[in-house]
Amino acid sequence: MEDGSLNTKTGHEAHLPHDYYTCKASHAFDQWFACLTVGRQLSSYYRYGKKSDCSKHWKKYKLCMQMKLRSEESGKALMQEYREEENKQRMSQPNVLDVWTLRE
Repeated sequence: MEDGSLNTKTGHEAHLPHDYYTCKASHAFDQWFACLTVGRQLSSYYRYGKKSDCSKHWKKYKLCMQMKLRSEESGKALMQEYREEENKQRMSQPNVLDVWTLRE
């Protein structure tokens, strides 16, 4: 590095944003509260025929609060587990690649 410090991040950690393993409880609470608003619920009902499920936002808020009570290493491990579960769930859901077929 230019300032003489060593980069201790290895592998894929070097490509992650600096706040990847952190969680802001106020931001998570705001997302949960925004999900519960009448406008968001009406929009969801109009688009999908059902109300929005805000449980993922509540789960993240609870995670942020748990991280505040743990050590930095334990909190980082908890957030890493949360991110991995979130990615698995995202990959298991349909996406745009399911619509298009590969041409040869």
